[in-house]
Amino acid sequence: MSAPPSSPTTPKPSPPSPGRIAGLAPGHPWQLGLGLIAWSVWFVVVYGGLSVGCAVAPPAPESRQFNILNGMLLLLTLVLVLWLVGAARTCARAARRPADVGAGADAAATARFIAHAAAWLHGIAAGAAVFVGLPLLALWPCV
Repeated sequence: MSAPPSSPTTPKPSPPSPGRIAGLAPGHPWQLGLGLIAWSVWFVVVYGGLSVGCAVAPPAPESRQFNILNGMLLLLTLVLVLWLVGAARTCARAARRPADVGAGADAAATARFIAHAAAWLHGIAAGAAVFVGLPLLALWPCV
């Protein structure tokens, strides 16, 4: 038995909609600042945590850069970078969605523009986190 032929009136399935980032749609205007705000909070937490860690329980000098303090800060950096890369990917997918026609075309075009710009901004924030986090691999924390 062969499968029944497809009906010409069967609509094509629409592409899957991209996910949400921190509860916001990829085209939401808050996406433009979300990645850089997350990076700023990470920066303060990493360097504040480094200062508090060195004041409260400095690692042994023999451990050099391979110690629990740098390990925790590197883990935090990795989590942020993965989240930012995921957010950039989600926004980039949303920006590539086909254009709508009709009554909401302008709003859809604006949302695609915001998603495109947010993808770049999330990517820049991820690159900045990698750049600022790299010294954790090479430098001793409490010199």
